[in-house]
Amino acid sequence: MAGRGEAVANGLARPSFAFGIALGFLSVLGPLSIDLYLPAMPEMARILGTTTGAVQRTLSAFFLALAAAQIPIGSFGDRYGRRLPLAIGLILFMIASVGCATARGIDALIAWRFLQGCGACAGTAIARAMIRDLHSGHEAARLMALSFLIIGISPVAAPYLGSLLLAFVPWRGLFLLLAGLGLVALVCAWSLLPESLPRERRAPRGTPILPAYVALLANPRFLAWALVAGIATTIPFAFVTAAPFVFTRIYALDPHDYSLLLALNAGCSIVATQFAPGLMRRWGGPRLVLRISALALALTAALGLWALTAPVPLPLFQLFTVSLFVASGLMLTPAAITALDAASGGAGAAAGLLGTIQLAITAAASASVSLFPALSISPLVGVLGTALSLALLLAFLQRPRPA
Repeated sequence: MAGRGEAVANGLARPSFAFGIALGFLSVLGPLSIDLYLPAMPEMARILGTTTGAVQRTLSAFFLALAAAQIPIGSFGDRYGRRLPLAIGLILFMIASVGCATARGIDALIAWRFLQGCGACAGTAIARAMIRDLHSGHEAARLMALSFLIIGISPVAAPYLGSLLLAFVPWRGLFLLLAGLGLVALVCAWSLLPESLPRERRAPRGTPILPAYVALLANPRFLAWALVAGIATTIPFAFVTAAPFVFTRIYALDPHDYSLLLALNAGCSIVATQFAPGLMRRWGGPRLVLRISALALALTAALGLWALTAPVPLPLFQLFTVSLFVASGLMLTPAAITALDAASGGAGAAAGLLGTIQLAITAAASASVSLFPALSISPLVGVLGTALSLALLLAFLQRPRPA
């Protein structure tokens, strides 16, 4: 194929560490934009003369843009190559970040955050499309794992970094920092990342967008593995949604203590992603997901039965959550790579739809957890058990068949 040949010509026949880190840096702008300013929310509400709930809507606007923009950005990349939409997205991200820093009212801030999410989305969608352009299988998994390594550090480090920076700069300075990081990402991407989609492989201009997504949604293998990738993402996000209430109301921990436990969980998940490519090479992606989801479901069922008969001690609950975060890290890479490998047609459309499905499932599961009062761990265990049951069923149905 022409795309693979160009990869070889550019020295990218095997995924390099630097290339993976560059892709991870592009993908991390979104998580950083989510987590960096969380410690500043109360101060933002005071300065802007609004409520904390209104400031939280800036987060909702960002998530909405992150989910909605992936599909058009993916299609744009299939027509015009990867570098052009990436550059446009990063420039939009920088402009919107400056707009956030200079916003004088909450409505303006919400609008700028939506645009900022659209710009950040380009990094995530294009990075995945470039991986699919250049590699597949185990080598694509190595690149994906390296990018997840960078992404995974953000939820652990960004809130702490934000709280440190607030001692020296006002909250508006955090958004100016994001604008600067966008500029660094643009320079690195333009100088280090080659165009991965040659002209002869691009979709002709004027080609309707909708048929590509209809074909992807009608592809049972792509859809199944995209759903599994969404479930793998759901595990940590559903837990993080419930964690502040579970730890404070059930286990009487203060925010500092449970933040350390969350950091431990995230760290274990980050480490697990780095083992996924090697396990994929040994067992194959589908078989790896099948085994990990079965084990995670068994652990969830066991903890659920314990919770029905007696209170779950904190050390046991923490061991359970670490195990599930590890399972999430081992499932996400093979599920995402298998979904992209199963897609026919443009990699940009496939990467965009994959991201949208992941965010939609994660949002639905997190919302489900938040509907229940935090009087026990049973609601959280129930949501996780349901998600893992679906992942196991999908992985079983898509398992490799004997020849």
